[in-house]
Amino acid sequence: MDFFNRALEQAKQLQQIATDAAQKGYEQATPLIQQGVAKAQELQKTIVEQTPHLTAAAQEQANAALQHTNAFIASSKTVLEAGATQAQAHLSVFADQAKKAADATVTAVQSATQKQPPPPPPDPPVAS
Repeated sequence: MDFFNRALEQAKQLQQIATDAAQKGYEQATPLIQQGVAKAQELQKTIVEQTPHLTAAAQEQANAALQHTNAFIASSKTVLEAGATQAQAHLSVFADQAKKAADATVTAVQSATQKQPPPPPPDPPVAS
């Protein structure tokens, strides 16, 4: 259960950092972007470590969260390389990727914590 709580908290923090960065100018956003990358890398590590232990459905959702986290990290690099004049346009993509990563993480955790239905009973033997 620790995995689920940690993943949810990391996803929430990532989304808040990205929202804060998108609302600030480039110079003020730069440290937040760097902090967001660090948080995304933590989330990435958490997901990668736990995915093998999840059900197939939860693994699919975790993979989606991982893809969004990877896209967030890539968009962070774009923002940092863009410079002040172009950064604002990229910051909205940055914030959107953080939201998608957080939403996908929540979905993965919900999928992983749902009770699986019991397997169907075996067919009765056929009398000959």
